[in-house]
Amino acid sequence: MTSDSGPHELSFQPKLFANASQKKTVPIAELYKQLKKLSKELNGLEQETVDTQSLDAVTRQLLAPSLLRHKEPGVVAYVSCCIADILRLYAPEAPYSEDEIKAVFNVFIDQLQLLGDTDNQFFALREYLLTSLATVRTPALVAMQADAEDTISRFFTVLFGVVATGQAHNMQMQILDVLQQLVEEPKTVPQDVIDVILLQFTRRRQQDNAAAHQLASDLATNTADILQKYIYQYFNDVIVSAGQAGTLDDLRAAHVLILELNRAAPGTLLNVVPQLEEELSVEDVDIRVLAISVLGEMFGEKGHTLAKRYEATWTAWKGRRADAAAAVRVEWVERAVALYQQQPQLARELNADVAAKLSDVDERVRVAACRSLGQLEMGAAVQGALGDEVVAALGERCKDRRAAVRAEAIVALATLYSQVVGELEQSTTARRKWGGIPSTIFELRYINDPDIDSKVESIMTGAILNFAKIRDDREKCRRLLLVFDSLTPKAQNGFFSYMRRQRDAILMADTFLELCERSGDDAGVEQQQRALAAKLSACFPDRVKLESSLAQLAGLRDNDVYAGLRQTMDVRSDIKTVRKCQKGALKRLASLAPNLLDTTAPLWKCAGLTTINRVLVPYLIENASASRQGPFHGAAVTLLNYTVEVFPEMLELSKDELFAVEGLQAREASAVEERLKLMVQFAKAVPNSVPRSTDLENRLAALVRSGTVAQAKRAAFVVTQMPGAADLCAALTGDVVDCLDDAKLERRAPAFAALSRFALHAPAAYSTYAERISQFLVQMALTDTEADANMDAGDAEWEARGQLSDIGLARVYAVKVLAHWLIGMERSSVTREAVQMVMGTLRQLVRGSGSGRSAVTQHCVLAAAASMLKIAGRGHLERAVGVADVQSLALVVQDASFEVRSAFLLDKLVPALASRRVHARFIPLVFLAAHEVEPGVLDHVRHAVEQRLSQFRPTPGSPSLVESSLPRLLHILAHHPDWDDAEPLRTLELFAQYVEFYISCVCSVQNVSLLFCFAGELKAARTKVQGGQYTQRLYVLSELAQFLLREKSKALNWPVNVYPGELQLPDDLFEMVDGTEQILGKSYLDAEFVAMRAKTSGSAKRTRVRPKKVAKPSKKSRGKQPQVDSDSDAMDEDDVLSDN
Repeated sequence: MTSDSGPHELSFQPKLFANASQKKTVPIAELYKQLKKLSKELNGLEQETVDTQSLDAVTRQLLAPSLLRHKEPGVVAYVSCCIADILRLYAPEAPYSEDEIKAVFNVFIDQLQLLGDTDNQFFALREYLLTSLATVRTPALVAMQADAEDTISRFFTVLFGVVATGQAHNMQMQILDVLQQLVEEPKTVPQDVIDVILLQFTRRRQQDNAAAHQLASDLATNTADILQKYIYQYFNDVIVSAGQAGTLDDLRAAHVLILELNRAAPGTLLNVVPQLEEELSVEDVDIRVLAISVLGEMFGEKGHTLAKRYEATWTAWKGRRADAAAAVRVEWVERAVALYQQQPQLARELNADVAAKLSDVDERVRVAACRSLGQLEMGAAVQGALGDEVVAALGERCKDRRAAVRAEAIVALATLYSQVVGELEQSTTARRKWGGIPSTIFELRYINDPDIDSKVESIMTGAILNFAKIRDDREKCRRLLLVFDSLTPKAQNGFFSYMRRQRDAILMADTFLELCERSGDDAGVEQQQRALAAKLSACFPDRVKLESSLAQLAGLRDNDVYAGLRQTMDVRSDIKTVRKCQKGALKRLASLAPNLLDTTAPLWKCAGLTTINRVLVPYLIENASASRQGPFHGAAVTLLNYTVEVFPEMLELSKDELFAVEGLQAREASAVEERLKLMVQFAKAVPNSVPRSTDLENRLAALVRSGTVAQAKRAAFVVTQMPGAADLCAALTGDVVDCLDDAKLERRAPAFAALSRFALHAPAAYSTYAERISQFLVQMALTDTEADANMDAGDAEWEARGQLSDIGLARVYAVKVLAHWLIGMERSSVTREAVQMVMGTLRQLVRGSGSGRSAVTQHCVLAAAASMLKIAGRGHLERAVGVADVQSLALVVQDASFEVRSAFLLDKLVPALASRRVHARFIPLVFLAAHEVEPGVLDHVRHAVEQRLSQFRPTPGSPSLVESSLPRLLHILAHHPDWDDAEPLRTLELFAQYVEFYISCVCSVQNVSLLFCFAGELKAARTKVQGGQYTQRLYVLSELAQFLLREKSKALNWPVNVYPGELQLPDDLFEMVDGTEQILGKSYLDAEFVAMRAKTSGSAKRTRVRPKKVAKPSKKSRGKQPQVDSDSDAMDEDDVLSDN
């Protein structure tokens, strides 16, 4: 070695061979010694200062085959390290020929292949070799050779096989460096290298060797600019090959590979993305689906901005939402919805498109859209991205005509809600966006589809209320109130309807299971079981299977199952008990008859008391007792009111809390009124259950004497329902009567309100004072102290009852007191004088005509009409309401005041008919609404007729009560004051609409012949009312009805045959006549009318003629049913037509 200032020479000249031929090395021990010393000195030399001529001898010796192929691995390892150092010292030139370099690098590769054995004694040498290759960049020597493809490929195969999880990070970085050199240095990258790199991105390889996958990812990222064209060519070749072979397996695998590359090294796909864009428009549907799928996932990769970098591709991808193939649209909507999770900001652009796909013409697309939305995890970003139009469209799909779509939409909507419900109390934005979901779901009850109903019941306690995840009963109640408080009025009715459905199912199922418990060989019991099973099954999907399953359940004769299921329906069971018993009973049922589980599950979910439960009632009462400004006060009051109607036994278990005096001592009068209202409902639902206590009696008495109208009325009723409170009722009645002096005018309305309850529910107490005040009440009821003589243009503006003056309110209640006095009398106590006094007063009010009615008189008319229905609902008083009275009530249905007519029709008449509290002779009155200008009223009537009234039949197989009411309707029309013989054409146009409305509600292909015969039968009779003009009109109406029935039958191709049965006209209205040949042979229907109908039938629209009395609703009432306060005639809880 020279001095420090000159070149450094290799001072050690090793003796490695036994002879000059270099075919045999020195002994192994000496060889190791020589190589170690050589390696050490070479390692210490620096490239900048070394004298390369001093290396010439060693450089040639180390290439000897006896060394490169030595059988001792350590020798080869040392030799490799020495050669690596020589290459370092000679760099950038190499002291070897191309063939020698190739041979050397193959030895290097062999050594690198052993890097996986970290416990080997020569591992450090191989690691040193790797470090030298990485830092000196000697792989460039082989990479630049023209025929080095095999060597380069071998490098990749070996190093990707060597890298492993757990290796030192520095080693992995060196391997990456070596491979990167081998990509960057050659003019072209061998195809085998591309294959090896891409192999690492396959999912199987990722599982087998994650380190190799990471190495490939890093390499592809670092060399993306170089690899782009090779990867593009690779996929292009695959596509061409797939097109020629006609198989998509390789193409699918290639697209999966694209996804993996996009995740790991998106820069390599610069030319591939446009290629995928072209695939979006190819003819092959499968290829378009693949392209939609892959691009959708690529757009969703977090941290990437593919859509911004390839705007044209993003636009083309969005355009595939309207692809002609449903399979493509399905894939598109699934990927589009997934973007809400993956790239919320990007997904905002898709809201309108996703909403549109929810209404796609193809069922599969709608199902896919609903299912995908239901799989979203609703984090804050997703909530912000998901548009209102998407939520609304998803809600619409809950009413889809296809069951599969409905099911997916309901579940999806409920699932979304379950994830955001916790935020609704704190966030106004969340409430606005998501709070309407329960309303959408509960409004589905109006569809009246067993499949939908079962689906809603399944998710009600699951996704919507989610009680299973709430342990505290108070919190469960709060969740129930939160959900209920968000419901629209229509949805609340739907919720209540589900409660009624549950109650009906419980009654039938409990009876069925009770029969099962005591069934044996009793044929009568089995017959009852079959009847109940059939009735139960009709309310659920797949009724045939359910009916069969219930029969099998009865055959099990396992009382443990029956008792467990019955306990889930017991109002005394808490939620925990219900769930425990349900689980236990169904587990045992599964062991006995597993095939019964799925078919009967909807029934047990419906009947299990997990939504409204007794443990929630105390907390409902607590919320209802809180200030009206409380967050859930109104919801609690409404729920309690309905719970006491549907499940009164639940409140009986908490009646001490309900009747606590503290609840009647609130500062707010309205709070006291609400608590009293709840007490009233409970007392009606559970007779003789009002608890007695001195404090309660004193407080109720004080409210009767000095409370508001509502307080006095309700407190009086509660007192009448207390067992053994007759003396208190008598005393209070006397006190109230004393308030009728003129000196106490301010107490007259509350006094009459209380008297109306005592007269009906404590007649013995009231009878003492009846004669004393009856004439006073009649005078009060008939005197309109607020009429305006100058009000010639019409009635005064409608006012809610609570807005009436004290004297006006007293007048309304005077009408009620009179009616309740008559209704409350025992049969034996009813006198002709009392009937004449009361009915005479009511008739004057109902038949009163002319303009200028005050708001008070309008309320009195409504009260009088409702009272007539009440009286008609009492068997011993039913005939006190005669034919003329029915005719008068028919005109109330057409009252000039929208509020009067709609309240009487919808809140009084229809409920009375639907519950069969009044005679069927009142059915025709509902069809007098035919000219109603508010469509909602007509829809309500139509629904009531089709769903309830048409089901009533005197005997099985006989005409329904609605069908039999056609003659009565025509009789009412014949006596209608709008009939004008001077204008026959206009009259027929006007009255045809009544008959057409009846036909639209009642007529079907099954009963058209029956109705035709009923109408024709009238020409063989005459009215009992004196006056030939009425009979003449009856014959005109008979032919008019037949004409309209024939007209509809012709339009719908219905046959009109001779009705085979015998028909009988109502004998209270008609009497048969002899010699009908002349009547039957004569035509009474105006020929001009027939010609006009024939001319205007088809596409022409007829002009709608209105009766003179029917007026449009006031502006504040238009578009809705009258919304009046709880003490109005329309909503008075004590005005229902019942014996209570």
